[in-house]
Formats: sequence, structure tokens, C-alpha cells
Amino acid sequence: MTFRALFEHSSLGIIISNEEGTILKTNPYASKIFGYDEGELLGKEVEVLIPPKLRDRHVTYRHDYIKDPKPRAMGSSLNLQAVKKDGSAFPVEVSLTFFRADGMLQIVSFVNDITERKRAETALLRLTEDLESKVNERTKELSDALRELSLTNQGLNQEMAQRKKVEAQIRGMLEKEKELNELKSRFVSMASHEFRTPLGGILSSAALIAKYPKTEDEPKREKHVQNIKKSVRNLTNILNDFLSLDKLEQGKVASTPVQFNFTRLVDDLAEEFRDTSAKHVIEVLHQGPELAMFQDKEMLRNLVTNLVSNALKYSPEGSTVTIRTAARGGDIVLEVEDRGIGIPPEDQKHLFERFFRAKNVTNVQGTGLGLNIVKRYLDLLGGRIEFKSEPNQGTTFTVTLPSEKK
Repeated sequence: MTFRALFEHSSLGIIISNEEGTILKTNPYASKIFGYDEGELLGKEVEVLIPPKLRDRHVTYRHDYIKDPKPRAMGSSLNLQAVKKDGSAFPVEVSLTFFRADGMLQIVSFVNDITERKRAETALLRLTEDLESKVNERTKELSDALRELSLTNQGLNQEMAQRKKVEAQIRGMLEKEKELNELKSRFVSMASHEFRTPLGGILSSAALIAKYPKTEDEPKREKHVQNIKKSVRNLTNILNDFLSLDKLEQGKVASTPVQFNFTRLVDDLAEEFRDTSAKHVIEVLHQGPELAMFQDKEMLRNLVTNLVSNALKYSPEGSTVTIRTAARGGDIVLEVEDRGIGIPPEDQKHLFERFFRAKNVTNVQGTGLGLNIVKRYLDLLGGRIEFKSEPNQGTTFTVTLPSEKK
């Protein structure tokens, strides 16, 4: 029953075929990503899922695999494409394994739709190109300024005044160029590490699951399933951060206020965190009556989620994270307090910068974008954020928002 549940509810497409390439069984997620009704793929050749121009070549690959079957992961360094029922192509990663039933070889294909990841990679590339363009622009400005300095030749007083002016420009541009280079370095380092880690975990765990077919291997299978789920959650959070930043950078995010109960929103989010963060205590304290707001509900949901996620991420197991809400005048105040590792004093002035991570969080996954996104949301909502923190004592973030969008 557990293996059936894993098969039916997996977030990977699973396709079982025989030596002739005939599809014998698919799980619901495989039918969904390929656009077929449940059971519609049964009896078809697996090549129906391959782009037409590659189908003959795939038949050869399939025959070679049958001669020497073994677990195999494909896609981490290849641009693999699959085809939906409507003929549209989409990027995938595929892992293969096999088993024998009644003496017959059967091949298991684990298919992962990586469309969203490819979109995020495109956004990352666009951001990198933008950073390089800005660096080139600053370099040109610096060259122009130096050229202007060398041509200044009109009297000592005028020359000295001009020189001081140009030197000030040069210092400013050098600082900006240094900041851009540091930003680019942090971005490239973070992106390469944070994407590689969860993707590697997904592929290795997916391949290893098939090695434990026996009932007594259930704990091992469950361990790898949990690893896959954890890696997917981490990757989803990273992608959401990049996509949110990309929309904010392009000015595509606008506040859409609606009337809602902020107290209930906080309670609902706290309950969701309790379901997924059993290793921490999440305490919610509301002061006064329930709080009604006329603001962008989704922005506030993302804002609260980000602050609470950070509090849990940087707090030891068994500690308490406290969420407080209250009304003060025409404003609503949200506090998120943890008893975690805190923020070093020398890092606090950089806390809301893009891709910045404090020096004491090197072993905790993160993009360094969350608080920058929170600050941008608050700018759109007309709010502000403050914090106080002590290393190894904890951190409290305080958000103050008008109850109505002005």
C-alpha cells in the first residue's frame, strides 16, 4: 500500500514499459505533465513522448539500454525535450532503472518537468547580463572622466577645482563598480551552489528508490522520498525568490488592495508552519480585537511567510518563534521574534541588500533575497521594517503598515 501511495502521489512522472517500448503503466502525474487522460498512454510506444525528429534515434538508445540495463540519470548536463499530447515540447530530466516481473524485463522512467527551472535560469541569465552591462557602463564613464581630467589645462585654480570634481566622480564610480562586481560574484556563487545542491539530491534519491523493492526496505525508500520532497521545497523557494525579484526589478508588481482579516491570515499561516515545522514551537499572540485591513493580501502573505521561514531556519530545534500582532493608531504592527543565531553587528547594515547573507549563516541554505523582497513589498504597501538582534540571542523584526492602502 505504501509503494502504491508513493507511485500514485509522486511529484515525478513514472512510466513503466516493456522491452518492446510499449507503455504498461503510468502514474497520474506522468499523465498530467504529458497532457493525457489517465490510462490513455497504456499500450502506446514510449517514442510517442519523444520529439518526432529524435524518435528513430531513441529506438536505438532503447535497444542499447535493454542490452545493458542499469540505473541511469539523464538531463543534468543535457537539454532533453519531451512532447505533450498536443505536440508542444517541454524540457525534462529523466532517470532510468529496471526490474524483472515474471522473467520479463521492465524499464522504469522517472520524468521531471523542469519548465519552471528553465524559466528561472533565463531570468538569472538576464540579470547577469544586466549586471555586466552596468559594469561596462561604469567603466566607460570612468574612462571618460579620466580623459576629461587629462585634458584639463586651463589655469591652476580652474584645473585644481576641476581635478577635485573629477576625482570625486572617479571615487564614486569606483565604489559603484566595486559594489556591482561584488554583487555579481555573490550572485554567481550563490546561484551555482543553491541550484546544484537540491537538484543533485533529487536525481540521486530518485535513482536510489528503485534499488529497494522489498517490503523490509520501506524505511530506506521513505528516507529517499523525504529527501526528494525536501529538495523540491528548497528549489521551489529559490525559484520563487528569483521570480519575485525579477518581477520587482521590471516593475511588474503592483499593489492590489482587498478587504481581509489580517489576524486570521496570520493564524492560518502559523498553522501551516506548525504542520511542516514540528521541530519548533510557533506561538501567536494577538493584542486587541481582530485586525481588518485593506491592503494587498498576497504581498502580506508572502511577507509574513518570509519572516517566519527565516526565524525557523536560523533557530535551533525545540526553540520558540513568537508572532505578535497589534493595532497602533491607524497602523497595524507585526512582530516576528526568534531565539536563534542572531545577526552580527557588522552585518546588520547590509541586511536588506540583494544576495547578502550574514557571515554566520554559511551552513544554512538561502538566496540572500528574502529580506530584500520584503523591503520592496513594504515600499509598495507604504510600510516600514525595523529589527533588533544580538548574536546567539535571537532577532525580532517589526513591521508597521497602514491598515488601508493610501
